[in-house]
Amino acid sequence: MAVLTISRDVGSGGSEIGLLAAERLAYRFVDRELIFAQLKEAGHKWDMWSQGMDEHTPRVWERYDWSYRGFVAMVQSAILQEAVAGRVVIMGRGGNFLLKEVPFVLRVKVVASLEERIDRVSRQEGIDPESARRLIETTDRERAGFLLTVYGRDGKDPGDYDLHLDSTGVPFERMADQICALLSEKDRLADQESIKRLEMRGLAYAIKARLLTGLPFFMTTLDVRFDGEALCVRGVVRLPGERALVMEEARKIAGRAPLRFELRYRQ
Repeated sequence: MAVLTISRDVGSGGSEIGLLAAERLAYRFVDRELIFAQLKEAGHKWDMWSQGMDEHTPRVWERYDWSYRGFVAMVQSAILQEAVAGRVVIMGRGGNFLLKEVPFVLRVKVVASLEERIDRVSRQEGIDPESARRLIETTDRERAGFLLTVYGRDGKDPGDYDLHLDSTGVPFERMADQICALLSEKDRLADQESIKRLEMRGLAYAIKARLLTGLPFFMTTLDVRFDGEALCVRGVVRLPGERALVMEEARKIAGRAPLRFELRYRQ
């Protein structure tokens, strides 16, 4: 049931290490391509957003754009659904923040020296070292900006992870072995209570994604959380008809899960 999230500096080998761990444990490997394939199924509009907005520092107008908020919610919902299924390696996209405090999740960050990153990116992309350096700097800046906007953290603090690994000069196989050993310990922490809480959190984000992408009107404020007892939908609407539609759409996703609405009218 354990879940592994891997955050990585570009060129650190984090993706390769995650894939090795997934193969050894027979875990599902969820990366950018798999997540955005799910968004593509939701429609061309979301496929276009995924091409331009993935781990990208949003501009001021994008931060408040309804579609951007919908895109982020859909990515978060997809990650949580994968985590609920368990036995999965989730690459990037802020999974370490989204799954914080879930006892059976191991959150790993993989880094490496700049020199090794430049060398690896140069070889992988077939570019000269200076171009590789610029690519690394741009990617680092954009990823940090995305995380800061969505989670309020830039992803650089080792304290945001359970394990901080430096792959400089270290075989990827050895690092994968270390991760697999720790995952077996995490697996024993997957009790019914923690699994249920994760399932409810997944429902909360599924409802949020549904409302942000499916409503025919704009809500200036919207949030959906599991408060330990019920799924709580909070927001601001203008008309009784809007309130009724929010409640209807939320119930479609929640099923029999307990729901509470804290919807107020715009003053």
